[in-house]
Amino acid sequence: MSLPYTRRPRRSFSFWQMLLLGIGVVLIVMAWDQLGKSQNGPDSAPSTGSDVALTPTLPRSLTGRDVLPTPTPNLNAPRRAIVFPAASLTSPIIESIRTEDSWETRYLGHNVGHLEGTAWLHGPGANIVLAGHVEDENGAPGPFAYLFGAKVGDLVILQEGGQQVVYRVTAIDRAEPTEMQYVAQNGNPRLTLITCTDWSYSERTYLGRLIVVAEPIEAAEAQGLAANIAPPFATPTAAP
Repeated sequence: MSLPYTRRPRRSFSFWQMLLLGIGVVLIVMAWDQLGKSQNGPDSAPSTGSDVALTPTLPRSLTGRDVLPTPTPNLNAPRRAIVFPAASLTSPIIESIRTEDSWETRYLGHNVGHLEGTAWLHGPGANIVLAGHVEDENGAPGPFAYLFGAKVGDLVILQEGGQQVVYRVTAIDRAEPTEMQYVAQNGNPRLTLITCTDWSYSERTYLGRLIVVAEPIEAAEAQGLAANIAPPFATPTAAP
């Protein structure tokens, strides 16, 4: 039975046609590879840890994807804490270890982190730097959530074991994450508190840092002030 239409005859390719087709395929593959390289930059190459120029940054914000367990505290070490009534803050202080270009804050949780390498009470250096989250990974307020309500003149107390030092807020500032002068160890003795601010919905990160700076007050003045705002387990000591 004949078909109701006429089939086109099967076409065969000559040797030269097959050769040209193969060359065309090769050229297309080469062009695609070159396009991919150009999108990564003309000098792009796999980088290693030894050739990456790291830009120091202030402690970064917390995300739910990278929360680390809080380290087990050393029960033999003196208890450290910060009391900041104007910021609704009473929190333990744990060590925030130094990383390649910043400090590790992912395990802080509702603790406040003392930035490793910065000063501490009566120790070397001039600037005690503490960092805390403005919110946790679930969006609940973190220990420094109410730091935005701080004002010049507010009192802050640092405690360690049986001693404590009272500070008075002297400056409040906003900074870029790369402004490292706030952790410098020069100048007069002081306390610097850092948290994240300026959330970007498009970039899904905090673009700025809130900086609160406080300076120690003399023990004679601190004696009466501390008794009204902090638990009486510690005795105010002279400013470092």
